[in-house]
Amino acid sequence: MLVEHEVAVPGLDPAHDGVRIAHLSDIHVGNLTPEAHVRAAVDVASGAGADVIALTGDYVCWRKHEIGMLREQLAGLSATRVVATLGNHDYFTSASGVRRALTSHGYEVLENRHTTVMLRGAPLHLVGIDDPVTRHHDLDQAFAGVPERGSRVVLCHCPEQAPGLAERGADLVLSGHTHGGQIFVQGLTDRIITRMGKRYRRGFYRIGDGAGAGAPDGRTQLYVTPGVGFSGVRVRVGDGTQAEVALFTLRAAA
Repeated sequence: MLVEHEVAVPGLDPAHDGVRIAHLSDIHVGNLTPEAHVRAAVDVASGAGADVIALTGDYVCWRKHEIGMLREQLAGLSATRVVATLGNHDYFTSASGVRRALTSHGYEVLENRHTTVMLRGAPLHLVGIDDPVTRHHDLDQAFAGVPERGSRVVLCHCPEQAPGLAERGADLVLSGHTHGGQIFVQGLTDRIITRMGKRYRRGFYRIGDGAGAGAPDGRTQLYVTPGVGFSGVRVRVGDGTQAEVALFTLRAAA
């Protein structure tokens, strides 16, 4: 379940070479995602030696009683800082309830704002974008006041905001939402996603690289995780749909 990546970040403070960020998304507690599955993901993330644990939304499915399950099942994440943003299912259910469940464990929910964590004596800026699917996002507000010095890691449930985040100086964008397609059929799933106007299914993307949008040099990297839980059906089939906890080790780019 643990998938590890090294990410070269241009301009990374040398002090942050080797900093680790664990990423979980789309946990979807409830009748489709077994509690043991969620707890395994929590244990993996907490045991990965991460400096930061980033959560990018959709902790529940549809029902308000799932908020209590969320509070119980997502307890125990351990890192220097645990930060979170909300997703569309959290708003469909109860954003205020999900927020309270997360903050009850000391996790920081970033709703169109940023926080700075000092790691190894240097600042790492964590920028949280509220859910774009339900139109609660405000990129300008989220980046307001972010210091120029320091690297910028952005949490955003839906990856389609990546070009705008690149324009605002994001170094690494962490997203979910897609489940990697959840049921991936070669030649069909990508065509459906494209017809829906979506560009990012899973994995790494360089934003703005020859695309005429976002950072012109493609320096912003987007990672779309297939996430942890299940939605609709308890099935994940096909390339890039396997449940995961992603672990990123930051490296200074040459």
